[in-house]
Amino acid sequence: MKKTLGLLLCILLVSGCSSQWVKNRADADDFASANARCENQSQQAFPVKNEVAQRTKYNTHYEKCTKTQDCDGKKYRTVERPEIESYVMDVNDGSREALYIQCMGTAGWQNKMKWL
Repeated sequence: MKKTLGLLLCILLVSGCSSQWVKNRADADDFASANARCENQSQQAFPVKNEVAQRTKYNTHYEKCTKTQDCDGKKYRTVERPEIESYVMDVNDGSREALYIQCMGTAGWQNKMKWL
């Protein structure tokens, strides 16, 4: 009994999911042509537009304690310091994806989650 439950738990943990395009009506366009058309349309409407963004990240640093500081008898104390981190992001990514999904829906296709 315990082995069966353990095996079932292991199978659940290793199983995953993926998305798959499925027809949502009988007269749906051919997938390859709909996919190419929708990708082209979404790329033209919302081309890749990379911009530099910034975020604050807190890093832990160690400082030597002076005699005037209360460090509970320790020689060092931890201090969190903010550091600005820059990264590149495509600001049109969400809009491009939304237009692609809408276009595929119009062509008769729907993105469904499939559990493995």
